[in-house]
Amino acid sequence: MKLETLNRGRLIRQILPSGFFIVLFALYTFSSRLLYVNFITGGILLLLIGNIFLQNKTISRIFGVIFLLGSCYMTLALLDDVFDGEATKGYWVGGFLLIMSFIMSVLLIWGYEKQKLGEIKQC
Repeated sequence: MKLETLNRGRLIRQILPSGFFIVLFALYTFSSRLLYVNFITGGILLLLIGNIFLQNKTISRIFGVIFLLGSCYMTLALLDDVFDGEATKGYWVGGFLLIMSFIMSVLLIWGYEKQKLGEIKQC
């Protein structure tokens, strides 16, 4: 990653989604007491941090699809609680995080698309 090629478009398309998931996984790692969960989330964290610097299209798309499917699953779980009447006011935070996770997953998948002809390649 070169600092002179760091513009707003690249920041939003490539670094922001990885940063969002890094923060979420770091919070989950510190809140978990199970050692194997910490190893798994630590490995995912290292791959996400490495993806920021290596800018690997394959890793981004794989993680984007995995996070998108996880967000779909969690949305179904959240909607099940809402329709059963078990939801509380705290579910708004979970819903907001799911919406952000959808957006960041799509950005993670599309962040490394080829640029149109005639554009200067900056990343």
